[in-house]
Amino acid sequence: MVTDYKINRIVNYDLLLFLKDIGCSGIQFRLLCFWGRHPKSKLSLYTVARALNTARINLRDAMTALVEKGILIGQHDSNGLTTYALSGDQRIQEYIGEIAKLDWSEAINLRKQLKEEIVLPSTREDEPVPPQSLKEIDCQVY
Repeated sequence: MVTDYKINRIVNYDLLLFLKDIGCSGIQFRLLCFWGRHPKSKLSLYTVARALNTARINLRDAMTALVEKGILIGQHDSNGLTTYALSGDQRIQEYIGEIAKLDWSEAINLRKQLKEEIVLPSTREDEPVPPQSLKEIDCQVY
C-alpha cells in the first residue's frame, strides 16, 4: 500500500491497475460495486437496472463488456432471459471483494483515480519506471 500524495489516503495499486487494465467506465464501476455487495447473486439486467435506479439501455453495453472481459458470466435460459453472475475466477472475486470493502468516500476517490493517469516514481528524472515493475518499487508513505 502507498499513500497517494494528491488525496492523502492509502491506495491499493493492484486494484487500481486491475480496474484500469479492464478499462473500467463509470457505469462499470457502479456494477462492480453492486456485485461486490451481492457476490453470489444471479440477476437479470432488469433486476440490476431497478436496483441501481437506472435504465436498462444504460447497463446493457456495460454488462456485455464485463462479460466479454470475463468478470461477469451470462447465462441464457429457455425463455430467453439472461441472468448475470460474478465470475468464479478467484483473482476477480478478490478484486471485487476489495471494492466491496470500500466506504463511500473511498469509492469516490477510487473513481477519481480511475480517471487520472497513474504516475509512477522513477529511478532517474529522465528514466520512467515501466508499469510492470510496480511491484518491485519499495513503497513509501509520503
